[in-house]
Amino acid sequence: MWRKYPLYVTKFNYSVNQRWVRKIQSPAEGYLKNPGSELLCYDTLGDVIAQTVDKYPDRVAVKSVHEDVTITYEQLLKQADSLGCALRSQGLEKGDRLGIWTHNSVSWIVAVIAAARAGLISVLINPVYEKNELGFCIKKTGMKSLLVGNPLPNRDYNKTLLQLLPNIQTSKPGSWTSKEFPNLTSIINTGKNDLKGTLSYNSLIAGGGSQISQYSSEVKSADGSIIHLTSGTTGDPKAALDSHLGAVNNTYLSGKRNGFHKEHHKICVQVPLFHALGSIVTVLAGFRHGSSIILPSPTYNLDANIKALFAEGCTSITGTPTMYVDMVSKVKTMGDIPSKLRMALAAGAPCSPQLIRDMQKYLKADVKALYGMTETTASSFQSLPDDSIDLVAETVGYIQDHTEAKVVDEDGEIVPFGSPGELMLRGYNNMIGYWDDPEKTKQTVSEDGWLKTGDLFAISKDGYGRVVGRLKDIIVRGGENIAPKEIEDILNTHPDIVESQVIGVADERLGEELCAVLRLKEGASISPDDIKQHCTGRIARFKIPRIVKITQEFPKTTSGKIQKHRVKKIVESGQLN
Repeated sequence: MWRKYPLYVTKFNYSVNQRWVRKIQSPAEGYLKNPGSELLCYDTLGDVIAQTVDKYPDRVAVKSVHEDVTITYEQLLKQADSLGCALRSQGLEKGDRLGIWTHNSVSWIVAVIAAARAGLISVLINPVYEKNELGFCIKKTGMKSLLVGNPLPNRDYNKTLLQLLPNIQTSKPGSWTSKEFPNLTSIINTGKNDLKGTLSYNSLIAGGGSQISQYSSEVKSADGSIIHLTSGTTGDPKAALDSHLGAVNNTYLSGKRNGFHKEHHKICVQVPLFHALGSIVTVLAGFRHGSSIILPSPTYNLDANIKALFAEGCTSITGTPTMYVDMVSKVKTMGDIPSKLRMALAAGAPCSPQLIRDMQKYLKADVKALYGMTETTASSFQSLPDDSIDLVAETVGYIQDHTEAKVVDEDGEIVPFGSPGELMLRGYNNMIGYWDDPEKTKQTVSEDGWLKTGDLFAISKDGYGRVVGRLKDIIVRGGENIAPKEIEDILNTHPDIVESQVIGVADERLGEELCAVLRLKEGASISPDDIKQHCTGRIARFKIPRIVKITQEFPKTTSGKIQKHRVKKIVESGQLN
């Protein structure tokens, strides 16, 4: 069903009692290898969660502010094992897929751990997906069971479900069948008003999980663990399958770089859990080190996030750049509020150096950066604990342990350190493959295990990486290749600009002309001459945008990424002045 590739990893064991070990190998220009300072762990995700529970049984694992629910690690494992056993007793077997289609909630977290413990593969579905998108995900992954969220005022899961599966209410719970979805046999409803034909989540977690060991003993480190669905901005979503090996080690290593291992952290979750930044880097990395997870709201809500940050005494927070743009703007107006925040991680999209510095100034936290992909489990480059703010602002961090990286040109030849090219990655954390799509897997991962990122990237000999842009976003103006991010980083230093996106628009003479789309501070105005004056002396003249458009809001994905292709369409359609 998917193609497996060999894992190119090396085992080393250096002293970890010193400061952070920077032991990279770079035998050639444009190539890095970090052999790691600790051995890889070959336990399964279910095993390592149980190990955390053994250490901290009475510690709070999750506090969901919006649900008014708090559970300890011991309670979390008990509920997960009960759900896992119930799913196996319903006929699910090792390797079957459990779809999780709900917003940030305790049940989402319990379901992911239940799947890992019971040898199932959890499929993390965007909660805003509509009928056709949900149907595609069910078919694509051959899903056998689907957990559905409790309806929200603006999100009625049951209504969408009934549009897709109209005969479910006349079926017996747990034995539903459909010609269109032949693998799907059960729907688990977490709602307070259970939908006819579905299984009750609350009854399943109350059943007890004494048989879980017989299921968890079947699972191996190389088995599939989690399927993350890509955003699908250029077509249908791709289903990237990550292994237990990838999840276990990436959560441990990324969590350690964030300092989760040093002390008990309370992590404020403002990102959606279905995204790798939410699932791997935030929740599961927190669990690997015994942190407490705080869920302020079911979906992204700036006011709820800030309230929880202070009221719950959160010590860490993760988020996308746009989330931090909103947070910094809000915190600026709040005065000197006492905070316990010590670490703020920016990831999920390229972050401007100015925003990194603003985060440190206004959030009063140790700011970190992370670069990764759905296809590499999560973290591939990440700031080290003792990195300076300048290093964090100008790079996406140091190459992750047990990872190889190289930067190549259009012909696949390695380019010198500091030169831009496509980043390619290899290591334990590369996905097993795209589920049921060997052709796309082959296009993305080479026979010898190198994964094409599609990112224009530069690496330095000392192990740090820098995002130049997306290859598909490169603008060709009069024969010159221009990376939008370089210009956006400069525009974002303007005192009146909140966010910026630079795109190429059709030009008869040059092929493409540069257009800056800006979100401004309230009451501010700006002209092309202002932009020219701000950029002159900072970048070459041909990189200075000649066209300026103003927007009140950028179109974004659920995970907070600005959708550049939609920005381009809006400009081309003449909707912005």
